[in-house]
Parts: sequence; C-alpha cells; structure tokens
Amino acid sequence: MSLFIQQPALKLLSAALMLVLSACQQLPATQDPLFASTLLLQDSEFKPVETKVETEEEIFALPPAVIALARQQVLPNEYADGRSLALLTFIFGNDNVPLEYVNSATLIASETYARKEANCLSLTILAYSLAQHLGFEAHFQDVAVPEYWVTRSGNSMLNGHVNLMIYPGKIRDAGQYVVLLRGNGYLIDFDMVPERARQQAKRISKQAIVAMFYNNKAADAIAIGDYDVAYHYLKAAVTTAPQLAQNWNNLAVLYRKKELLSLAEQVYLHSLQLEPEHTNTMSNLAMLYAMTGREQEAAVLEEKVEKKRRTNPYYFIMQGNEALEFQAADDAIQHFRRSLKLQPHVPEAYFGLARSYLLKQDLAKASYYLQAAKRYTDSATEQRRYQYKLDMLNAVARQD
Repeated sequence: MSLFIQQPALKLLSAALMLVLSACQQLPATQDPLFASTLLLQDSEFKPVETKVETEEEIFALPPAVIALARQQVLPNEYADGRSLALLTFIFGNDNVPLEYVNSATLIASETYARKEANCLSLTILAYSLAQHLGFEAHFQDVAVPEYWVTRSGNSMLNGHVNLMIYPGKIRDAGQYVVLLRGNGYLIDFDMVPERARQQAKRISKQAIVAMFYNNKAADAIAIGDYDVAYHYLKAAVTTAPQLAQNWNNLAVLYRKKELLSLAEQVYLHSLQLEPEHTNTMSNLAMLYAMTGREQEAAVLEEKVEKKRRTNPYYFIMQGNEALEFQAADDAIQHFRRSLKLQPHVPEAYFGLARSYLLKQDLAKASYYLQAAKRYTDSATEQRRYQYKLDMLNAVARQD
C-alpha cells in the first residue's frame, strides 16, 4: 500500500479559508525536477523535528541472524519454485505467530519481521530484502489498480499498490499471498485481493519504493496533525524521487493545510507538469481553486476528474465517507448505494451503509449491513473488526 493524499470533495468550507491566491508563475515544463526542489521546498515554514527520517539502507536492513535463518530454511530447496515458496513460508511464518496484514503499518523490513504485521508496501520491502540476501533477482512493480481510498481523521488517503517480481517460478496460490508465472519469474503479491495481482503493472525503481515509504509516513503524520514531521518525510520523498507526481501532490496538500495557498498551487501545477493526467492532483487543485473563488477553473478540472471516476465504485465510497464526516447520512447512503450498483459485494460500501443507518439510529439496518460487510470481506482482521462492532451494536439493542 502506498498513500497519496486526497482532499475532501465536499465544499463545506469555513469563511476564513476563502482566500484569494495571488497570481503565481507556472514552472517551465522542461524544469529539472531536482532544481524544482530548491524552488518549491520551504524549510522556513516548518520546525525542526526529533523524528529521524529513515535512510534507504535502514528501510531494507535485516539483522544477520534473520538472514542466516532465511538461508538455512530457503536455500536447501533444490528447485527454484521450492525456494520461492520456502521464502514465502519464511515471511508469513510457519509457527504459531503468522504475519498479519495491517493496512496502516508502514514499517522497515526489520520491524515487519519482528512485529509480524505490515501493510503490502512493508511486506514487499521485507520480501525484496530477503530475496536480495538469498541471491534472487528481484524488482518492484507498480500495479494499475482502480483508485481506492481510506479515511483517517477526516483525510481521504488514496491507496496505491505494489508487488514484487522474482526469478524464476511457476503458478501457485497459497491463500493470503499469490505467486503467478510471468515469463520466467514469480510475481509475489501481498494484496488481500488476489485478483489485483493480474492487473497491468510497470516496473519501478527502488528509489520510488523508498519515496512511497516516506509518503506513507507523511500521511500518518498528517492524520494526527503533526505537519512538521510530515514535511520532513515529504521533503525526503521529493528529494529521493523528484520525477514522481504523487510526491509533489502530497507536498502541496501539506502546504494547503498550512494555508500556504500560493505555494500549494505552484506545487500542484508542477505535479501536473510531471504527469498531466494525474487525477488526484487535478482533484486537489480543483478544490484549491474552489476555495479561492475561481469556480470556472475549478469546474474545468472537476469535469475531467468526474469523467475518470464515475465508473469507480471506490470513488463513491470515498464520497460517502466524507458525507458521514459532516453527519450527512442520507447523502452518504446515496453514495454507498451507487458504489454497490457499480460493483456488488464491496465490504467497505456495506460498512458505510451500516455507519449511515447507525447515524440515523436505525439499529436493525445498521446490523444488517454490518453482517453483509463481514460476509463479503476476505480479511480475517476486518472480519474480527466487523464482529466486534456487531457485538457492540447488539449490546446497545438489548439495552433498549
């Protein structure tokens, strides 16, 4: 999982935020990304922090004892497919403490192995590090999945997805992970939805993965309002991979939150120069235009974004979640139902309906949709979460 920050789509803005941007000059399209960093970074607006930004070496490092144990368990297998599956068994655990998928756990490789929990980005980092130490050729891939959002503390976070290719291998399916034949290699995908392993993917650099790690850390900091820590991570991201539009988009979101609106606009425009059709940047820039009274410019971008997203069920889940942030239960219900029309059995949409009807104090419907959410999720962690909420809801119902 890699996170790209999306501003809320609802235009319920405080009058204090209705500021007018001064005209700013767009950076030339041929601008060197590294040179752009010197123009668009603003250290003076943020305080120094004690939190240390992890280096690339620290992100991928593993203790010698772990490497030795991996070699002992993996390398004795004579054939490549056996070694690959032994690697997965080593990662996911063959003891009583299996590795658990936790969406918000962005960890370095050593932490992932020690804690036995991680999201797909951290799992991919761990697998890459182990593969390298075991002599596997490996490279990262960015998977072209539909836009998918999670909401944290009022912020909508756009999830990306990565996986890992190692060589060689053959088709195997082992439950919570997937290994597929691609040419002469194994595709190892740690997504909880195996079908995504079959989506179109492109090879990306190790530096891009490091930048995604920094983006996730920044998103975590933004979610708790620690903008200074977020800035230091985003500065590291744009320095590590200045060619990636999403890095600049996230930096612009942070500037917007700090009310550095003119600077935020410049950074959004730079992001679009790097990737003119970057939907998330267009959406965020449209929000900035709307905030500052430039409705016509906002409308042009909003129309482009709407055309791209109207067939994506997760877009309407995001809108439903944002409606719930403003206690707009009826609007939220419409969004979640529209999502289910596009793709039935999406657990997040059913959970959104449960939250909506709970807000309307309709406990019977809330319970019904919670059960549906639990029924259609493949994640054991999510099933436990939904069951806990069902138990709480039933307890309240009994009291009534």
